[in-house]
Amino acid sequence: MLADELEELHAAARGLGLKPEWFQVGRMPHYDLTARKRAAAVVLGARLASRSKVAELIQRWQEKIRRRKEEP
Repeated sequence: MLADELEELHAAARGLGLKPEWFQVGRMPHYDLTARKRAAAVVLGARLASRSKVAELIQRWQEKIRRRKEEP
């Protein structure tokens, strides 16, 4: 599960009953979901994303991280 903002991501994870320790950073902050949790996320308002949308989100996150590293 991905989101534009960390607060949004963690709120959705809490709504699904995901444990905070399941949060993953890597190239893109996210939570891995089972098929059942993915279906529940959609019921709660999540939208399925195409590969191109996921790639766009990853690129935006990487740009945010890069900008934070460049800040004095």
